[in-house]
Amino acid sequence: MKINNDAQAVIVKKRGLFFIFLIIKRFDKGKNEDHYRLVKGGIKKDENTKQAIVREISEEVGINDFKKIEFLSRYEYIGGDIQHKVDVFIVYVNQGDNIKIDSAEEGGFIIKNAVWMTGEEAIKKLNFKEEKDLIVAAFTKLNS
Repeated sequence: MKINNDAQAVIVKKRGLFFIFLIIKRFDKGKNEDHYRLVKGGIKKDENTKQAIVREISEEVGINDFKKIEFLSRYEYIGGDIQHKVDVFIVYVNQGDNIKIDSAEEGGFIIKNAVWMTGEEAIKKLNFKEEKDLIVAAFTKLNS
């Protein structure tokens, strides 16, 4: 079985007294449906996980202004014949209102939109349990 090392971001910024999360809406051609996801992608051979997540955020949503990037957790899953090992980071951004969507590196997926949401909204919209759990973990860490 092939192993992919991936990096994933729980992108947050402060709005007033609360944290909000950036969620992307992607169209999956293979399933012919929209999915709400966190930014995630593969780690290239010449990158460490932090470099990969900075690159993925820049590629997918055009954000390059970061306050802080900190490790949140790690999880694994199997998709097809590939085992994915995913390192997850909370990424605090300074801005994030000038989002520039780019699907060029998405391999069959089209990013349709990126939306700032409360934690509750994100948990309702996200498609995968692992990503819902990441919002809960990030929310807990942010408010501790």
